[in-house]
Amino acid sequence: MVTASLMGMNTDDATVPADQLTKGQWFWHEPAPGLPAWQLQVTSAELLEDSVEIFTTDEERELVSYPRNRLVRLAGAA
Repeated sequence: MVTASLMGMNTDDATVPADQLTKGQWFWHEPAPGLPAWQLQVTSAELLEDSVEIFTTDEERELVSYPRNRLVRLAGAA
């Protein structure tokens, strides 16, 4: 598992709105400021009215949900 401190992350990394993540993409799941972030890989995503549910390959964080317009930091393959 790859984790990173939000303060130690490269702020030049590309970001996309959560509703634009696609199958196979790696992204940093940042639960809240100051908490560790994890690299997750998208298996599928379901668009809801105000949010997007992102299913991942991670057994512990299999499902994460974000507001549709939340910017998500893209990551390289783990």
